[in-house]
Amino acid sequence: MPEMPAVLANTLMPWFAKPSRVTRVETLAPRLRRVRFEGDALRGIAHAAGQEVEFRVGPTAFRHYTPSLMDPAGGAMEVIFYLHGQGPGSAWAEALKPGDAVDIIGPGGRLGVDLDAPAHLFLGDETCLGLFQAMIRALPSPLRLLGAVEVEPGAEDWLARTGVPLAAVVRRASRGEALSAWLKQNVQPGATYYLAGHAGSIVALRKELLERHGCSRRSLRSKAYWADGKRGL
Repeated sequence: MPEMPAVLANTLMPWFAKPSRVTRVETLAPRLRRVRFEGDALRGIAHAAGQEVEFRVGPTAFRHYTPSLMDPAGGAMEVIFYLHGQGPGSAWAEALKPGDAVDIIGPGGRLGVDLDAPAHLFLGDETCLGLFQAMIRALPSPLRLLGAVEVEPGAEDWLARTGVPLAAVVRRASRGEALSAWLKQNVQPGATYYLAGHAGSIVALRKELLERHGCSRRSLRSKAYWADGKRGL
């Protein structure tokens, strides 16, 4: 629910939201922050890697984010925020500081890891770093694991800073072009593919995997976080 009338949001939030507080804010890069939330309402919470939570980021605005870490035993959750600076979610995340009270809705969603796959390949952009970290952590090992994250020039070290063991590819003129070029050299027969981030890139990569590389639809899992010209996916 990207938007909701303020009166309705004020009525529903006490019923569905889990109260927490910000306990730590780490600046991993100029536009990348890791925020830790803690609260008794997060203890014992049922979740699976890849599920998302929802925050109220304005009087009428809500945004979804995927936790990079869920700790039900400790009543804690962490989210890696990419601060693109183009909407209420980015402004809200940038303003978070230790001690802030934050209500959390969820987790929920159907994206998850394929524990039976012999290999796993991840493709996405900066918005997927937390998602990929959580999903990779949930995989049994040893497994064949590889993938690439498309980043802007100068951000190649973001993956190391967030602990995501994938390749960094520099964005070209068109979004997804660098991922497509990397994929041509790294297709993994029998793998499960996780496509996330920019909706247009996901569509193009999915088509390429199905039509050019002969992958089955069952082997593809995807989650669009944003699309050109649209808000609040």
